[in-house]
Amino acid sequence: MSDAKPAPVLAIALDAAEWVLIERWARDGTLPNLKRIYERAARGRLESTAPTLAGTPWPSFYTGSYPPDHGFLFHLQWRADRMRHERPSPEWLPMTPFYRRFGDFGKRVVAIDVPISYPATSLNGVEVTSWSTHDKIAPTVSYPPDLMKWINREIGTEPIHIESAGVQRREALLRLRDDLIRSTRREAALCEALMKRGPWDLFIIALGAAHRGGHKLWDRTSVEDDMTPEEAAEYDGALRAVYVACDAAVGRIVEAAGPGVITLVFALHGMQTSSSRFDLTPEMLERILTGRRESVGAMKPKHPLLQGLRTVVPLEWRTAVKQRLPEALQDGLSLFWRGADSRDWSSTRAFCLMGDLQALVQVNLRGREAAGIVEPGREHDALCARIAEGLLTFRDADTGERVVERVARCDRLYPKAEYKVGLPDLVICWNDKPCVSHRAIVSPEYGTIDWPLPGRPLDGRSGHHGTHGWLLATGAGVVPGTEIDGASIFDLNATIHHLLGVPRPPGMHGSVIRALQRGS
Repeated sequence: MSDAKPAPVLAIALDAAEWVLIERWARDGTLPNLKRIYERAARGRLESTAPTLAGTPWPSFYTGSYPPDHGFLFHLQWRADRMRHERPSPEWLPMTPFYRRFGDFGKRVVAIDVPISYPATSLNGVEVTSWSTHDKIAPTVSYPPDLMKWINREIGTEPIHIESAGVQRREALLRLRDDLIRSTRREAALCEALMKRGPWDLFIIALGAAHRGGHKLWDRTSVEDDMTPEEAAEYDGALRAVYVACDAAVGRIVEAAGPGVITLVFALHGMQTSSSRFDLTPEMLERILTGRRESVGAMKPKHPLLQGLRTVVPLEWRTAVKQRLPEALQDGLSLFWRGADSRDWSSTRAFCLMGDLQALVQVNLRGREAAGIVEPGREHDALCARIAEGLLTFRDADTGERVVERVARCDRLYPKAEYKVGLPDLVICWNDKPCVSHRAIVSPEYGTIDWPLPGRPLDGRSGHHGTHGWLLATGAGVVPGTEIDGASIFDLNATIHHLLGVPRPPGMHGSVIRALQRGS
């Protein structure tokens, strides 16, 4: 690549888009814009943090730090000092995207919808956060602040709302398909408009539709009602239609960017058939801790009368009402229904944290938790070992296959990390079999746990986070067809710095991707 003034970098994330589908539909012409990029791109998969901690890829990428150092796991995080879950905030969980410091080096940045990012307080350029993202940890905000009024007036209001957590009617899921297509068109229109406002050095945009669509439209198990063959055929094309809309948006954005640009189209993780048994974990854990073989109440409704009322009100109505509540009330409802923090801490030795794919187990550790009762050292290690051994005894009632692939001690996941924030004690990684295949899971020591919703995912997500990301890179000096092997999401961060000639601060992980080295 040339040593002349760095070319602008256009980074388009198709958030959680699955590489297998991208390759298949690019090659067969379903995605014509991505097909053109694919044919002249250096391309390949990216190693991600998703296989063990599904919520961490975006903050890992944009901070260039390992999960135990940036600390983000889920939109409701455990605070040991307060013995409760809270929404992350910069005051106690600081995370700053790398591009916000590019202004110090004379670079102008436009950033749209980078997931799991706090609102910008200053920037040499423009930023919009939590507008059309699947993952939001803060309200929709723009920098400069008055830009949001213009966006709402000229482009449209917030296109993607909070997720309806559960199986849904076919009609509701098809409305979701249409909403995702509409949101993708709005994102493309916003990019086109902002590109006309002036030059930029880095333009980064994350299209969120493939993420939400992948969770809810992956296969028919997300649908609660029966479908005729014609209805099923229409539904089966819903996710494809979302990808087609993303492809059209990529075409519009690339055309608006013009020539002479380095283009990076990427995802930090993919999507696959859901294997999540997350909702069974509290019951599994309670049986291990108590030694009982029958239900100990972890899966029973915490508030039976309210639960009955809740099941009568359609899911979409509940979500619509929740969407209009302040974030604090939204979070309070989530914690209320899961009974997440309503425990007797004086007798709770370990508990499950909020999450959505892998299950996270926290020991109530003295000296770390404000109400800790388990002693550090031998007692802590013995309890972690007992929990891990117990979890590995659970198997599918019909096939005999182990439900848990492995249980990892989180303090050993990242040996090169500083553990500035830390992680929970254990992460439970499931085997890759579809979760909906269970009739029940059984343990010789801890008995049988029925699958409460036969043939359906308990969280309504037929698709869940895949293990790898991917990258397509085009521009001057990039050799078409070059395979990118062994690169990671940290390397993508390093490469963007390199392409724009911006030095990285000490401590950021990753190396420049060889196929994109300037002067190579």
